[in-house]
Amino acid sequence: MTPSTDTMRKPESTTYWLEDKPPVQISLLLALQQMSYLSVYLVVSPVLARALNLDESQSLQLISATLLASGVGVILQAVGRLGIGSGYFCPLQTTSATFGAVILGSQMDGREAIFGAMGVLGLSQIGFAYLFSKMRGIFNIQIAGLAIMLMGLMLGQAGLRTILAGVDGLPPTANDAIICGVTLGGMVVANISRFKYLRLFSAFIGLGLGTLTSFWLDAIDPKDVVLMRNTPLVFLPQPMYIGWSFSLDSLAPALTCGLFMSLHGFGALALAQRFNDADWKSPNMKVIRHGLIAEGLSNILSSILNGATITSSGGAVSLGAATGCTSRYVAYWLGGLMILLAFAPRFIIFVHMLPDVVMGCGMIFLSCFTTMAGLQIISSRLLDNRKILTISSGILFGISFDPLKDIVLGVVPEAVKPMLFSGVSVGVTCAVLLSTLFRIFENRHEKRSFDAHHSSLNEISSFLEQQGKGLGAQADVVRRSEYATWQAFEILLENELLHPDKGKRSLIHLETIMDEYHFSVILNYQGIAAPLAIQPPSHEELLESEFGVLQMAGYLLRRLADEVHMKAEGTQCTLSLVFND
Repeated sequence: MTPSTDTMRKPESTTYWLEDKPPVQISLLLALQQMSYLSVYLVVSPVLARALNLDESQSLQLISATLLASGVGVILQAVGRLGIGSGYFCPLQTTSATFGAVILGSQMDGREAIFGAMGVLGLSQIGFAYLFSKMRGIFNIQIAGLAIMLMGLMLGQAGLRTILAGVDGLPPTANDAIICGVTLGGMVVANISRFKYLRLFSAFIGLGLGTLTSFWLDAIDPKDVVLMRNTPLVFLPQPMYIGWSFSLDSLAPALTCGLFMSLHGFGALALAQRFNDADWKSPNMKVIRHGLIAEGLSNILSSILNGATITSSGGAVSLGAATGCTSRYVAYWLGGLMILLAFAPRFIIFVHMLPDVVMGCGMIFLSCFTTMAGLQIISSRLLDNRKILTISSGILFGISFDPLKDIVLGVVPEAVKPMLFSGVSVGVTCAVLLSTLFRIFENRHEKRSFDAHHSSLNEISSFLEQQGKGLGAQADVVRRSEYATWQAFEILLENELLHPDKGKRSLIHLETIMDEYHFSVILNYQGIAAPLAIQPPSHEELLESEFGVLQMAGYLLRRLADEVHMKAEGTQCTLSLVFND
């Protein structure tokens, strides 16, 4: 079932929204733009082929199989039917982060065991999809924001590394600086332009200008030209070309990689939701479950075809948002293009001819949007010390993993090495573990008593703000609850609805409760139930009835909260104020 836009608000910067159908020519160009970005990750397939000592024919099979599985996965993700696919535009890309685990299996049981491990990895993603949906308290809005922010930071870090690495280990040249300036400048100028079509193709424009500049400055490697000429124009992928087998030795690494890839997919799918709803508040775990199932099935297909592992691309999602097109219908064009190119690998080799500096600029451009989206999500919620420690630790471990990877791999046990997946997954895993630990010891239903005659707005606001931070509520929701709660205090006190206790105090016992969708304030007191009018009293009732003013106050209280419930058992009364979070 695809997401309904009836409950969403279209972002102002979006030209073609989730269910919009761009014209054919625009859809094709947008698919080509996405392909030009995603193709940079296809270099992972040849790297895996070299690590496995595959010959030229087997390497070509690996590239084509990966493209074919990616194309099917992109379409599965966008369709969103029968519990498979999120219904959002969330393309798949190859990843090298699983090499450690799958190659470990091949060293023990041969190359065929790699693809068996990939199949287990895909199955585990389907299992984790159901597990995540049952752990909504752990996989909350802060964890989603952290995952998205780390994706942006890792993307920008990879882009900078790509630019500064130079060619063959040599430092960047003046030509590299010129190409970088033209590429990144073209993307930025087109993106901030008032003309929507320039913005739609801002990444394409920048990549095109960078490519033309590269040819003009003779920055294209002649070896790549020779490689493209020697690559067949048409190639027919053959399933099981290398083989397929399963080994228990690779079970644990495959399951661990499945977990980390699921965490990565969680962040990408949350990002897709965030970019499609201007009022987005929290990840829809049902949508994420369906999306992870589609990703798991895509990896199973890739293992059968003898392709590389694939995962959701936060960068591709950001590219769609940055250019103003998040339409899921572009996914059908992109998926079809990937499937077509699986039979024509020469075009992929052509894309690989682009200098690293051009692709690095594209990564930096997209990282800006992804990082800021994650930061906005995290800052949209109140944070107490536990959540500050959780998020900051996740960021620290996430951004430190790649720079310190060699040191870390040198000190950790050999069995742990395949589990070190990526900076995003390491950071999110750290945050999830801390979040789980803190939830064990936190008191989520704290109560406090207030004397209505001697309490102030500041005291009530301080209590509710403290509770809001601990529960991770939105700042504006807590502000609304503070005002509504104080109004309830005044209504109960001014209309003498409170019965004093033996100490002549009029006590109101406050309690806060929060679930995935609501922040509730519960007022318990001894006295008379406050009338909560659904309709405001008439002018005559206000003037003639002694309860007219009280009815108006109860009606206004209903307007301050999203839901108001009154329950009375004798003199024991409970007033519940519910605010949609």
